[in-house]
Amino acid sequence: MATGKHEHLIKPLSIGAVNWEEKRDEPGASLVGPGNAKREIWLNGRDHLEGMNFSFSWGVHDTLGQWHTGSKSHTHPCAECLFFVGLDTANVNYLGAEVECCLGEERETYTFNDPTVIVIPAGLPHGPIVTKRLFSPRGFGFFAASLGAASGITWLDGKSPGGKTDPPAGKYSRLVKPLKSGLITERGKFNASRFTAEQLARREEMRKKTGFQQGPGNADHMTWMYGTDLEGLDVNIAWGFASQPGIWQRGFGAHSHPADEILMFLGTDPEDPDSLGAEIEIDLGKEHERYVFNKSSAVLCPAGLPHTPMVTRWVDRPFAFLLVNLAGDAAMSVE
Repeated sequence: MATGKHEHLIKPLSIGAVNWEEKRDEPGASLVGPGNAKREIWLNGRDHLEGMNFSFSWGVHDTLGQWHTGSKSHTHPCAECLFFVGLDTANVNYLGAEVECCLGEERETYTFNDPTVIVIPAGLPHGPIVTKRLFSPRGFGFFAASLGAASGITWLDGKSPGGKTDPPAGKYSRLVKPLKSGLITERGKFNASRFTAEQLARREEMRKKTGFQQGPGNADHMTWMYGTDLEGLDVNIAWGFASQPGIWQRGFGAHSHPADEILMFLGTDPEDPDSLGAEIEIDLGKEHERYVFNKSSAVLCPAGLPHTPMVTRWVDRPFAFLLVNLAGDAAMSVE
């Protein structure tokens, strides 16, 4: 990777790696249940992400059972989004598991077997989370996107004061959302029905102005959830898989956003999560400093920083791509 002014914005995800199997005797390890990921990535804005108001965790779950011991629920001081995603890079709509999650003091139970996001407002008790069934030998992925620079947690003891309800009638059903509702690209084809007329008009205006179009390196499959999809939170999040080399977007050299953005590139081998299985090239800054990496990494794009073009130089194995923009809509300015 090149050395330059913006080198500090390229973060290997290994800086936040936690191996629970190696930490069995350390404080906190006793909370890890049989259904938890054996290895996880934990990154927070304060320590890892240049002060951004964001924290992140990622892990692959391939065993049954509770994620945390003691049937406990917990709260956070900041809102977060819990994403349950499949690892089948040919089908973004396949989770490969059945998962149960309790929400609220009532511990209403919600069960799903499709890729799903659960929006957790600040202070809302949630958990326990349980992997009930596994259909995919790869397991499935889970990431939590928290809107705070330092992730705080309060564990709650005690049992539910109320009974459980079915999801359609549940008090918190609006917080449980299928990811397929945000599908914008499937098998390389753009899904125009996902967007409002205003969003499509903006896209067409940009296309006419810049010649913008998707390049061969863009994601094969992608789902994108905006603030309007996520209970009005100031965040929009895209998740998908890419498998082809080439430029991601044609038509303009760089763009910027009025809000901070994080681009994450995740390897899909659960036995070697540090290996991306591809090599990415990205330009940062007005200087167009060029950086190249082939490890699972986060690229930080502070508000106003020009970034891209982005090119996948080679691919040995399809990889996952996650974009988190800390605004409800992905507004951009073309440089």
